[in-house]
Amino acid sequence: MKFTTATAAASMAAISSALPQASSPFPRPEAGDIFRLMSLRTGTAIQYGDVQAKEGSLVINSPDQNNKTCIVNGDRDNTTNGINYASFSLDQENGSVNIYTFNPPLQLYVDRSGMGQGNVRYTTGVQPIGKNQERGPFKINDDGDLVFAAGGLTGDVGFQACPGAVGGGWKIWLSGVDKPAGSEGCTPFTMKALKETEPKKCLYSS
Repeated sequence: MKFTTATAAASMAAISSALPQASSPFPRPEAGDIFRLMSLRTGTAIQYGDVQAKEGSLVINSPDQNNKTCIVNGDRDNTTNGINYASFSLDQENGSVNIYTFNPPLQLYVDRSGMGQGNVRYTTGVQPIGKNQERGPFKINDDGDLVFAAGGLTGDVGFQACPGAVGGGWKIWLSGVDKPAGSEGCTPFTMKALKETEPKKCLYSS
């Protein structure tokens, strides 16, 4: 069964009302699971937002984002379209996150340097990253949220979203820098990981 954003939002709201202690009606992704990401920030435009992958960045609710040519559960004869969110996998050993897609692979990285200001992007194929950039470790915490596990005194780092992404929507950055790249109106949010029961392998722009 495919959960749309509206279905997911309704399910989360209903269960939160009935069971305040429950953080999500969806199973927490475990090792090997494919999952999607949903932005949570009550009272904002990104509450229950779709996390998408386009042109090397992660964005939320981009109106021009529609990942066509998707296959369901790895079956090339079972295709679908109109999927407006990205799917991911997490390597539990090294903390790297890959976008669930065909070859070449797409892998997330962050740049916490003064120049990068917490930029969150992804590489294509064997494309290298810079000396100040990191492919992880990411992790899904006990609450089922994706975070960057910086370690040390920094600890786990969450995310923020800034309006004005290319093509519309909100661009995703790591939290911690006020107005990254001069962006205004940025909003911290929770990146909820939702296990997919029918993983969709789609094509993404790089």
